[in-house]
Amino acid sequence: MTHELNWHIPDQVMLLTITGDYTLDAAQAVNQAITEKLSQTKTPLWLIIDATAMSRPYNFQQIRATQMFMDHPKMYMIAIVSSDKLVTLAMMIVFNLGRARLLMFDSVQKANMALQRQMTQRPSVN
Repeated sequence: MTHELNWHIPDQVMLLTITGDYTLDAAQAVNQAITEKLSQTKTPLWLIIDATAMSRPYNFQQIRATQMFMDHPKMYMIAIVSSDKLVTLAMMIVFNLGRARLLMFDSVQKANMALQRQMTQRPSVN
């Protein structure tokens, strides 16, 4: 499994690309990286998770327990991109109960279009 976390739009939108299996170790590393970025920002952030090349995860409960960033007050929205119905279901199980708003898309292009529409509604951090 490989994962890559980059700025999609600097200081506004992060892009997490997951390829292969999303292991517990990878989930912990991702959580740490995203939490660090959230602690450094002054504005709410968005996260796009491109799971189009992700294998089907197996440990939903354990992975969910490691993804603490989804409850961070500065995590505004998480957009999941996957065309695989089982990956989409798994990601919904992992991220559905978080504080951040959750959106699901079947392409990065559709996620980007929604992002552009909603950027004007971006809240401030209280």
